[in-house]
Amino acid sequence: MDSKNKFTDPTSIIRERSEKILQRFGEAILSNVTDPKLRSALEDVAKYWRDINRPSLTFFSCEAVGGNMEVAENAALMFTLASSGFGVHDDIIDRSSNKHLRKTILGLHGTDVALLVGDLLIVKGWTITHEMIRKSSNPTKIADVIETYGRLSIEICEAEFMETQCRKNLSTSLDHFENILWNEMAETEVCCRIGAMLGDGLPAEIDALSDFGRRIGFISRLTNEVEDCLNLKGDLLHRIQHESLPLPLLYATRNPLVSERVRKIIGKKHFNPYDAKSLLKLCFETGAFEYMRCLAEKNKAEATLKLDCLRSSGARDILFSLVTGAYERIKNLCI
Repeated sequence: MDSKNKFTDPTSIIRERSEKILQRFGEAILSNVTDPKLRSALEDVAKYWRDINRPSLTFFSCEAVGGNMEVAENAALMFTLASSGFGVHDDIIDRSSNKHLRKTILGLHGTDVALLVGDLLIVKGWTITHEMIRKSSNPTKIADVIETYGRLSIEICEAEFMETQCRKNLSTSLDHFENILWNEMAETEVCCRIGAMLGDGLPAEIDALSDFGRRIGFISRLTNEVEDCLNLKGDLLHRIQHESLPLPLLYATRNPLVSERVRKIIGKKHFNPYDAKSLLKLCFETGAFEYMRCLAEKNKAEATLKLDCLRSSGARDILFSLVTGAYERIKNLCI
C-alpha cells in the first residue's frame, strides 16, 4: 500500500506508526539492563505506557513540511522514553500508588525503584540522540534539535514545580493555573517543533506547527482536568489531597459561597465518596464544564488556523483529525 492510500485511513496509519515506536520502546527500556528486579519494573512500564500522541505529532509534523517520517523516528522514541520517565517521577511527587484504575510503578515497586526507573528512562531517552547524530548528515541540525529539547524540558520542569505550589490553594488565579497547564504542554510543542525541524520545514512552518502542538496538548490537558473532576477513574479525592485542584473546581471557587464549601471539604483529614459527589455538583452548578469546553474550543480553532498555514497534504489532514478528535473528547465529557 502506498503512502497516499495509507493516509485515507488516519486511524490505521496512526496505529501502525505508533505500534512501531512502542515496540522499539519496549526493547530500548530493557537494553543492557541485567538486574531481574529492575527489568521486572521496566517490563511493568512497557505494559501500561501505550502513548500514541507524541510519536504521531512528531511523525506527521515532519511529513507535513515535506520530510520523511524515518528521520523523525528516533526523535519520537526519545520523547516516548523521556516522557515515560517523567510520568513515573510525577507519580512519586503526587504519592500516586494507584492511578487511572491501575497500580503505578510506585505502587508496585516502592519509592526507591520508581525513582531509579524514572531516572533510567530519562537517561535512555537522551542517549537516543547518539543514533540521531550517527544517521544525520547535518550535525548542526541535530545540535539545534538537542538545544530545543533541552530548553523546552526546562519549561516543563518549571511548570511542574509551580503546580506543586498550588496544592489546596483556593487563591490560585485561573490565569495563573491555566498558564501552568499551558507551559506543561511544552511537551507536545517539542514533538511538533522538532518533527518539523527534522523535516527541513521553513521557519514559518516550524513556528506554525509548534503553536499547533502546544494547543493540541493544552486541549488534552484540559480533558484530563475534566476527567479528574468527574472522577471517572477514581482519582479526584487523591488529587485534592496531594496535588493541585482540578481547573473546573478552581473555576467553581470563583463564587465566594462555593469557595467556602470547597474549603470545608478539602480541609478534612479524611474524605468519603460523598465529598467527591458534592464537589462535582458544585462544578455543574457554576458552569465550570462549559467554561472548559469553551476554552478547548478556542484553542481548537487557533490550532486549526495554524494548520491552514501549511501546504495541503495527507499529513496535514491527519494532524487536523487529531486536534478535532481531541476537542470532541472534551466536548462529549462536558455535555
